[in-house]
Order: sequence, then structure tokens, then C-alpha cells
Amino acid sequence: MPLLAGVAVLVALEHPSIGRGGGWLLDASLLVSLAVAGAQLVPLSGALRARVSPHASQIDQALRLDGGAGAAPAQPLSIDPESTAWAVALAAAYIALFFCARSIFARGGVRTVSRGIAWIGLGLCALVAVQRATSPSMLYWYFRPLDAGASPYGPFVSRNALATWLAMAAPIAIGYAVARDRSDRRVAPGGIAARIEAMDSTQLWLAAAACVMTGTVFASTSRAGILGVTLGLLAFVAVSRARIRRGRVAVWTLVALAGIAAAALMFGDFGALAMRLQETTESGVWGRRAIWRDSWRMAQDFWIAGVGAGAFEKGMLLYQQGSRLFFFNHAHNEYLQLVAEGGVLLAVPAAFALIAGVVIIAGHLRGDRTPIFWIRAGAAAAIVAVAVQSIWETGLRTPANGALFAVIAAIGCHEPRATERRRP
Repeated sequence: MPLLAGVAVLVALEHPSIGRGGGWLLDASLLVSLAVAGAQLVPLSGALRARVSPHASQIDQALRLDGGAGAAPAQPLSIDPESTAWAVALAAAYIALFFCARSIFARGGVRTVSRGIAWIGLGLCALVAVQRATSPSMLYWYFRPLDAGASPYGPFVSRNALATWLAMAAPIAIGYAVARDRSDRRVAPGGIAARIEAMDSTQLWLAAAACVMTGTVFASTSRAGILGVTLGLLAFVAVSRARIRRGRVAVWTLVALAGIAAAALMFGDFGALAMRLQETTESGVWGRRAIWRDSWRMAQDFWIAGVGAGAFEKGMLLYQQGSRLFFFNHAHNEYLQLVAEGGVLLAVPAAFALIAGVVIIAGHLRGDRTPIFWIRAGAAAAIVAVAVQSIWETGLRTPANGALFAVIAAIGCHEPRATERRRP
């Protein structure tokens, strides 16, 4: 509720422009996706609902104590309207936050927000370290998670959700540190020793923040998070190649990133990580393949319109096979869960939005000649990191992660004013 209220106030103050310029396809795709999810709440006649979602009535009958007797003549496509309403509200908040942030960044403020993300990341890592050492089963030392088997990490109930946030924030801190270095004209571009000597306190703590956040991802032993942040850092190098043509600069850039990775490895518990990797191959009926198999069955039965945004958990009450010692409350794959909840009607505009966003960010990376390029590169790396992690997790469904992703996407997609583009 605070997130929804805050975004509503921001929209009222900012009045962001939507559908203009080269981002019209992205904006339209996002709005169509939101409309499709909202349409899942519209009551339909029994005959029309049965034609679009023929298996919905089976779930209704299986999960009702009265066997479906006395069902309303008109029902929505979603099998869990309350969860769908919350999902639509959160999706609207994310999209509105993206529009507002993009509009604000067109006037400036990218550095300020990047600095704020780095500070929040440092504070988050400190909170996680203290909380895990003193009260590993509670949130903020007071709240007990609803799931009896939860192992909270700071304000996050799941280690994977924490890893998602940090995997997005770390590349932003790195990009901002490089942007400050490229903006510093006190030393010659080729003077590596002089540049090291001229590093200011902000650059130092940004590098430290990147090390600590990356290290906390390793310490969380989130397998998907570790893979995501690793490939994200490699993506940063790949995106930056066009701006580091000289061999010595390229080598030192790689050395700096390798140093960050090496420092981050000091935080990792390799024994615990090895056990987690062993679980990946020995988890049997509770492994990812079992979850994906049951999720795919649901997606096949609801291939047109899905079970409803946010309704995956209720649908899995019927579709989960095998042991019930664990409950599959999400698909452990963001893309598969999107198809299961929204079907083709939601997957198509979502795919258009993804493609349009990639094209826009790539175009800005080619054309941006200001130091902000490096923060854009960090945003691109963060998106790659979370895209990779989403193959095994659904971390973006945590509101804090969804909000951060919206801001980072706006950093990558914003169109600066002409004066900002011409700045040397």
C-alpha cells in the first residue's frame, strides 16, 4: 500500500509523457499487457468463460467445499480474483514508476539516483549481516514469516529475492564509479597511476559498495543470483568494449572488475554453496524440473488467457503432482509463470515490450557520448543479470525488486534533453 500510494503521488506531480518518440511501442506494449491482466477480472458468462478457459470450472469444483454448487452465472477468467487484483495494482505501480522515472531522468538526476541505490545497497548488506547473526528466523527482529520454513535475509523472506535486488544494484554502482572517473579531467586519460591517485572518496565507496553487494550475493548462496550477477558483470564488459578501444584501458577495466569479483568471493561460504549445488542435482521430486513440469501442464491447459495474474499459487493446489511435503507456490521460472498466469494473450505483448526495451537501450548505448553511458551500461548489465536469474527464480515479483527494476529500466531507456546529449 505505501508503494501504491507513493507512485500515485509521483504520477500526480510528474505527469509523465507516454507513447511519444521512439518509445511508443514499448509504452503501448506495457499498457496492453496491463489491460490484458485487468481484463482477467471482468465477469464473463459461463459459456464464454468455458470457451476461453475450459479447465477453469474443474479448478473451481476441485477447490470448493460445496463442489461448485450455486456458482455465480458470471465469473472472471482468473481463478483467484483477489490475487489478480493485487497483481494488477502492483503491475500498474511498476509501469507508472517506470514512466515517471524516465521523465525525470530526461531532465537529470541519474547520478543522484544511482548514488542512492548504492547507499541503500550498503545499508541493506549491513542489515542482512547483523540480522542473520542475531535473529536468523525473524524479519527486522520482530516479524515472523508466514512460512514456517522461511529463512529471512534482512527485509527479504527469500535469499533469492535478496540476490535479485543486489544483482541489479551492483552494476549500477560500478557504472556510476566509472562515470565519475570518465568525468574527472584532472589527469590524462592514459595515466593509470595518476587516476588511482586522483580517485575521490565517492569513487572509493562506490567500489566498496559494489564489492560488498556482490559478496553478499555469494554469501546468500543463491545459485541463480550468483550466476545472474556473474553474467551481468560480463555483460558490462561486453557493452563497454566500444568505449575502451585502447588495449591498456581495456586491460585495466577487466582487472578492476576481476578485483571486485575477487573481493566479493571473500564473503562466500563455499561449503554451503557446494551443498546447494548438490541439491540442484539431487532434489528429485522437489527439483526445478518437477516444478516446471507441473507448471507447464497448467500453462498448456490455460494457454489462451492463463489462470490469472497472481493466481499461480491457487492453481498449483490442483496441478502439483507427487509429494506434498513442499508446496510449489511459484514456478521458479519467471517466463513460464508469466505464460501460466496470462497465456498467449499476455505473453505476446510482454514479449513485444521486452524486445522494444532491448532495442531502445541498445540504441542509447550506441549514441550516448556522455559519462552517463557508463551508468546506462550498468543498467543494461543489471537487466541481463535479472533476466538470467529469472530462468530459475521469480524474484521480480517481490515489490522492492519490481520497483528497482522499473527505475533501472528507466535509466537505460530515458531520452536525455539535447543539451545533455551534446555535453562533452
